[in-house]
Amino acid sequence: MPQQLFMASTPLHILNSVALASQAPGSPSCLWLIDQPSVEENPYVNLIKDWRDSPFSEVRISQGHIKGTKAKLANRKRIFAEIDHWVDQYGPEQLFTGNDRRIEFQYAMYCATSKRSDVQGIYMDEGTFTYVGREASASFSDRIVDNWLKKLTYGFWWKNPATIGASQWVSDVYAAFPDLVHPLLAQKKLHPLQPCHADNPTVRSFCSLLVERFGADPQTLKDLSTVLTLPHESIIAKLDGYREAMDSVMAEIINDGRMVGVKYHPRNANPDILRAESRKGAYVIPHRIPFEAILPLLPYEATIIGDLSSTLINGRWLRPDARIISIKNPEVPLANEFEQFFSEIGVTTVNVDQVLRSTTSSL
Repeated sequence: MPQQLFMASTPLHILNSVALASQAPGSPSCLWLIDQPSVEENPYVNLIKDWRDSPFSEVRISQGHIKGTKAKLANRKRIFAEIDHWVDQYGPEQLFTGNDRRIEFQYAMYCATSKRSDVQGIYMDEGTFTYVGREASASFSDRIVDNWLKKLTYGFWWKNPATIGASQWVSDVYAAFPDLVHPLLAQKKLHPLQPCHADNPTVRSFCSLLVERFGADPQTLKDLSTVLTLPHESIIAKLDGYREAMDSVMAEIINDGRMVGVKYHPRNANPDILRAESRKGAYVIPHRIPFEAILPLLPYEATIIGDLSSTLINGRWLRPDARIISIKNPEVPLANEFEQFFSEIGVTTVNVDQVLRSTTSSL
């Protein structure tokens, strides 16, 4: 069986790695968490190592977020040595990533392809960039300055992608909406990602363990008819009527005898802007829980309300049965592209003053 290496830097990358690795039970696979802010207290490593149903034969982790150029280069040199040793030992045939701009992935591909010619570099859907592209990738800074700086510092194996997922190291793409990917990704070999998650007991097991680890009750999540996933408080302050609309939605759902969940932005200064904790029938979801881990645990045909972001893209394909409502925000970069894409995947986009009407029509 082919050895698989999953290089993940975000919770969504980890979740997709779990889903894909579970498709080949018994196949040797390694989950390597890269660019992590914490190694000693990382919440995912021990959870996956202790997880009885884990599809991974090995879990590794590498430090990221290093301050100072000298320290950063020294850290990457250590990581490169670890990657080189691991690749030399196992000779992986498939390398998965959720971000082919990560230098760890590109170096692993360089090492692997130096030893064998049949290695596959596989991009796992990251969300927004997969469909509307990464605007910064077209900048002079990215195309010229950063590109040549990396080549001269690390080696000419560095291949700057024109957008996330489009580098020359990537041959295959697992996408939630293969027919709608960015034109540069459409040139790759496309695979549907959603079937890997659908009715997947390994994914549900992982999500249940994860939400418990972060202090939530999986059964409570199963009772939520609606979830409000809110942007940063600064955005709420800028959008006239946003807070009042969310207050009205919560009141309407609670008065109807249903439960509503509230997922705040993790970097808010005010941890409970809507004072949801004081309302009977409202449940504040611990902000550290990745939203993607909540989705498989919500009840059938739940309603999800949020802003123009990857959160709702992930909600659409992870829960095709859900009713998903997006609140317009013209200040979001690529807002028009978002709205067009949302329309194509079945996400309803409304103005702030239309949220209550859109929500109550689904009750």
